[in-house]
Amino acid sequence: ERMARVREETYKPIPANVAVYDKLYAEYYALHDYFGRGANDVMKRLKAIKEQTGNPSLLIK
Repeated sequence: ERMARVREETYKPIPANVAVYDKLYAEYYALHDYFGRGANDVMKRLKAIKEQTGNPSLLIK
């Protein structure tokens, strides 16, 4: 079964905002690498804290 539908919509940037989009993308890209590429183990430590508390709704789902 499909979990989501494919939409035919496309989004076009507002030309006056492209510089801001580029800056935001660079920050998100850096955060992705920081948290998701093994650059550090912050997420592992946060998940361990969550598990130690026995509270599944705490911190990270």
